[in-house]
Amino acid sequence: MKYLVNLLLIISIAAVSNSCTKTYKNYPGGEPNDVGAILDVRPLYKDQDVVLSKDNLYGASKLAVVVISDHTEKNLPEGLLVVQDNRRLGLVRGISIELGAAAAKYHTGDSLLIDITGGTLTRKNGILLITGLTESNFTSRGKGAVAINAITIAQLQAKPENYESTLCLFNKSSLNPAPQPGEVISGTKKINDGFGDLVMYTDPAVSYAQKTPNALGAYVGIPFGTPEGSIQFRTRNEDDIVNMGSSAQDLLITGIQSDPKGGDGGYEYVQMMATKDIDFTVTPYSIVFCGNAGTASSNTPLDAGWATGGQRTIKWDITTGGVQKGKFFYFGFQGKKINGSAGAHSFPATTNYYQKTFTTSGTNPNKGDGGLVRASAFSTSGPWPNSGNTCGVAIFKGTTVTETSVPEDVLFVATGGGAAVYDANKTPTLGYRICNNDWYSMYSVSIDPVTYKPVVVPYLHYRSNGNTNSMPYPVNEAHPTAATDAGLFSMMGGVYNVTLGRWTSARKQVVVELFQATATIDTLELHESVTKLVE
Repeated sequence: MKYLVNLLLIISIAAVSNSCTKTYKNYPGGEPNDVGAILDVRPLYKDQDVVLSKDNLYGASKLAVVVISDHTEKNLPEGLLVVQDNRRLGLVRGISIELGAAAAKYHTGDSLLIDITGGTLTRKNGILLITGLTESNFTSRGKGAVAINAITIAQLQAKPENYESTLCLFNKSSLNPAPQPGEVISGTKKINDGFGDLVMYTDPAVSYAQKTPNALGAYVGIPFGTPEGSIQFRTRNEDDIVNMGSSAQDLLITGIQSDPKGGDGGYEYVQMMATKDIDFTVTPYSIVFCGNAGTASSNTPLDAGWATGGQRTIKWDITTGGVQKGKFFYFGFQGKKINGSAGAHSFPATTNYYQKTFTTSGTNPNKGDGGLVRASAFSTSGPWPNSGNTCGVAIFKGTTVTETSVPEDVLFVATGGGAAVYDANKTPTLGYRICNNDWYSMYSVSIDPVTYKPVVVPYLHYRSNGNTNSMPYPVNEAHPTAATDAGLFSMMGGVYNVTLGRWTSARKQVVVELFQATATIDTLELHESVTKLVE
């Protein structure tokens, strides 16, 4: 009986406590913050209108946001105020608010506290938005910081809900198909960044509608949903379209044999493709390899980038012969085998193969063709270290390479190791220069904290900002450990548009095992994943 009395007493106290205090499952034992995050608001919509309240906002009632819309040019959907925040997990998320003519009163960078209780989360014309609010729901908080989602078109298309109604940057983009002479950006166009196509709309009435498309541009703007379920991208003004120069390349790196079966010295090679006819006697080129294994890092300071020499970089000149547009071209050494010394097949005599000698005896005997800050001193095992540390290859127009030389093309290989390949604190910056290709961007765009306009920011070296792409050392199912001496060829296939002067499908590493008994030149050149040129 005593036990029952105590149990009833406990139940009674709990009931009284629950009747007096409202609790929220996400905030056990405490009062929730009344400022929520857009990241928590957007998922509430599940194909049905939702009236926003403290109950479904986990106790929150407001959003602290910054405005990213600007209706001065009238290129955004009329009547929508577009705001974003990054309160949760540092993720930038946005939402549009239906506000009618009052939306035009607000401009990029305005900081607002918005009471959203009683508003309705709905989808109109394909855009997720909040309706039912007026200016009385808004409290001005001066100016705020404007973040930007620097993403690829593929990322947007894979998860549009993450980026709708946020300020986004698509770098190194161009119209696709290539614009005709006299064509302007007015109307509906497709932009391509090498990872996909995105519909961009520019109202014919805006002041910049007659702008000539850039050969290579950075596009800043806001993605919106459409009634058809697709995504439409809109810039806010002419400042959102930034000229980024050119990404045209005459020689493309299309494959790398960095670890042939057996001893590497004399048997490594690089496969390339020309995007135009090149006579190397008239327009010479050079190829430079970098290795950054432990010995190189400790013995040779990286004080001149690709021109450093020592145990860091080695250069050979390409000054004779030539290559035709769309044809493969190989740089390699005296071994001339498809896969190592025991391989059954050599490169045929008809192959456009530019041969240099790689010494396979002695101590650090390989000097290349010189012309660097210090004499190269590579070991007998080939220019690729296969150590897991970062290494790479760059093609240069001309035979003079300095710290400031910009490669014609460049790719890096790494498996976690990055021994001293970049240091922004050095003057000049310690590192390897990159170019505008499908994997790297010499320039990006940020938002000026005062003017809120897009500004160009240089990132000229590998590992600066987002320039961290590298191929892993090749592995496959049969050889799951890197550098297994299996003769794995890294085929770097993509689609290069000659007219646009850029990659419209970025290169992907496809590992091809070169079986010594059967691998031939056709294995390298007729594979479905080889690079393709289009006009």
